[in-house]
Amino acid sequence: MVKIYTETTCDLSLEHLSSLGVEPLPMRLTLDGVEYVDRYGLSPAEFFSILKNAKGVPTTSQITPAAYIEVMEQVKAEGGEALFVVFSSELSGTFQSAVLAEKEVNYPGIRIIDSKAASAGLGLMVDTLARMAKDGASMEELYRKAEWLRDHMEHLVVVENLEMLKRGGRITPVAAFMGGVMNIKPILEMRNGKLIPFEKAKGRKKAMRRIVDLMGERCPEISRQRFFIAHGDDPQGAAELDDMVFETYGIRAALITELGPVVGSHTGPGVLTLFFLNAYE
Repeated sequence: MVKIYTETTCDLSLEHLSSLGVEPLPMRLTLDGVEYVDRYGLSPAEFFSILKNAKGVPTTSQITPAAYIEVMEQVKAEGGEALFVVFSSELSGTFQSAVLAEKEVNYPGIRIIDSKAASAGLGLMVDTLARMAKDGASMEELYRKAEWLRDHMEHLVVVENLEMLKRGGRITPVAAFMGGVMNIKPILEMRNGKLIPFEKAKGRKKAMRRIVDLMGERCPEISRQRFFIAHGDDPQGAAELDDMVFETYGIRAALITELGPVVGSHTGPGVLTLFFLNAYE
């Protein structure tokens, strides 16, 4: 059986990944001088609790080539096959680390793919591929499916609080201030592996309504599709979003999960996301 590897930034719980036979490599983050290991050493709930009283901005570090080499050498020693589904190269350098490791190990049973995805968008890819691998799919079948999933994955993101984007230098202090005063909620989407602004909505409910409507516009055969929801320390908001989708289209999220510490470091709390496919196969 082909083994699937990914990173903790897929924002699926360690328990869920273990049930699928997937091993995630962790990124790391530093906050107020303390280094943490994503999910293995710091849970989402612990992270957001610490973040509330933090003095500084979290900084994150990519997975090193050495970490990838260690895992790939083990695959090689066992004579197995492994597909590494990696966090978007436009958002992190971990894909380049995986490429360098693959060249160093030089073993034909290993393949890597740039997912061009993040958070539970990557998670939805990994979940799908892991289920296929358990059913006996070959490496070629898995790689072709991974390419197709990458090319058709949608990420729709509602940002609750602009403060983290401001502190991380992604928007100006003036824009953050105006957003807070006017109750503006940015809607972001992923394009070619980059998270980019799409629209702004006046208020959280309207922003949620807008991404649900966009899902209907972009997701064919919606009653037959699986979709994931991820949230930043806001289970109630995630449940409301799931209810909104159900009331509109009659389907429930296949999984509701939490943004992990690394992804949450860049978005802050209160984020709500929808991940689905814009094609049906």
